[in-house]
Amino acid sequence: MQPNQIKDLINRYLSGNCTEEEKALVESSYIDYLPDQPALTEEQIAADLKWIQAQLPVKKSTTKLVPFRKISIAAALVIAIGGMLYLGLQKRPRQAIADNGVENILPGTDRAILTLANGKKIILDKNASTLLLDSTAGIRIKKTEKGELIYEILASSANAGRTNEYNTIETPRGSQYVVILQDGTKVWLNAASSLKYPLVFNGSNRKVELTGEGYFEVAKNKEKPFLVRTNNQEVEVLGTHFNINAYPEEKEIKTTLLEGKVLVRKGNVGSMIKPGEQTINLKSSKGLKLITLEDANEMVAWKNGLFLFKHEDLYSIMNRLSRWYDVEIDYRGNFANQYYSGTISRFEEVEDVLKIMQLTGSVNFKIEGRRIIVMK
Repeated sequence: MQPNQIKDLINRYLSGNCTEEEKALVESSYIDYLPDQPALTEEQIAADLKWIQAQLPVKKSTTKLVPFRKISIAAALVIAIGGMLYLGLQKRPRQAIADNGVENILPGTDRAILTLANGKKIILDKNASTLLLDSTAGIRIKKTEKGELIYEILASSANAGRTNEYNTIETPRGSQYVVILQDGTKVWLNAASSLKYPLVFNGSNRKVELTGEGYFEVAKNKEKPFLVRTNNQEVEVLGTHFNINAYPEEKEIKTTLLEGKVLVRKGNVGSMIKPGEQTINLKSSKGLKLITLEDANEMVAWKNGLFLFKHEDLYSIMNRLSRWYDVEIDYRGNFANQYYSGTISRFEEVEDVLKIMQLTGSVNFKIEGRRIIVMK
């Protein structure tokens, strides 16, 4: 991108006239390593943007600053201008990522594996033809052009609604997918996740089983609560929007509510949470911790195409990259107590993501095939 193009982009960002893609480009190009510093305010971020704008080699714009969505993380904006990089009002040398492999590591795609009740497996991806199955239970399963899997009861079928059959949809590492269940509930699955669910919700509740991470928009039904079972907890809702992060390799399960009301249960312990709140279920303890988030939408940034880190340790960040890019991580050294904040697009190649992280000066990377080596 040329300096005049960058200038024009920043002008349109500050005035609120850029597209969603351009906005994501500006907001996804920064990350910083600030373990002991407070988060930047909106005024500080706006001032940083004006500083960047003033450095560009064209006439200054008279565009007024207008309010924009708070980034709400301790990070500075990184903008590449020729050979200069701006990072937290500090200039740092750009370091190349050593790459001994022959393969570009691309971001994840919309892909999943559907396992039917009879054990048959069907690959779902953008290249697959439209799926249309009429089961003996009177259920039609179809794949839309948007890459969503939809379950519908055939009103004309005498068997509709009489089945106890289950399906499972799995997203391999390096993939994501959306499924719309028979009751209208919509579920986004992050990489390396799975959802087991009945073709039809019979009985007094609507129960599904989740491994990994999923964002749920539950169809309202006061007569049938919706239950999400994970490793050692259960979430009960009537109709709401929430996110569950329950990867087996993580130390905790996080349940975040964006809309409605849910009850999180762990054994005999229960916690009712409100929008903007999150329960943290430490697998090593018996209880649940309840916290209030500054912005609960941060927890579903993955669904909107972003990695968003808020004072997150390096090991957790690399776990996320490992799942999304389907790569192995090899650590050469101890990276405990290294925390990062920032946001990066999930649709960049992994090398571009690592370059931005490496600009903090606190970590280096080398790529060997599909393995990322993390070094001091």
